[in-house]
Amino acid sequence: MTEAERVQFEQDIRPVKLILGKIRALSFKIIHSTTKLLPAWKTLCRMFGLEENLLPRDVKTRWNSTYDMVAAALKYRKVVEAICADKKLGLRKFELSGREWVIMKQLSQVFKDATLFFSRSTPNLAKVIPAIDHIDQVLTTAEVTPDKYNSTIQIACGLGKKTLNKYYLLTDASINYRIAMGAYICT
Repeated sequence: MTEAERVQFEQDIRPVKLILGKIRALSFKIIHSTTKLLPAWKTLCRMFGLEENLLPRDVKTRWNSTYDMVAAALKYRKVVEAICADKKLGLRKFELSGREWVIMKQLSQVFKDATLFFSRSTPNLAKVIPAIDHIDQVLTTAEVTPDKYNSTIQIACGLGKKTLNKYYLLTDASINYRIAMGAYICT
């Protein structure tokens, strides 16, 4: 990526970073405010008929944690909106606009397939390459479908596709890959 492309990418991806930052910070504040925000969160969960679960925080070293955080925020949207709207709780800066909720929904849709594939069973090497092919197809579709996805999501998918292709090329040099694919093709 050239310097100009990197600068443009950082500018284009900023809305997603801001959304994730808001949800991450909101989760942190609720978890660490055991006398004020946590009881308010639990009350709102009950009021909206939801289980009293907290928003998980994403962790760089944990596969899928960003998806888990986004999926939980979407599931608990009414609770998130209500707790942020209450002026006396001081969480107004974490409110998400309608556009931000749409971007978050699109972000979760793009990565849902990969998440479900790798979560349902123990994937083995023979299944990884076909999964990479599927993820590549999903990213390509999202990258070139402006009427379905926000431009920020399209840009992120394009970068994800470049990263995925880099790893895909590395598999060609792996003896384990060749053996696994031989086993996959024979089944």
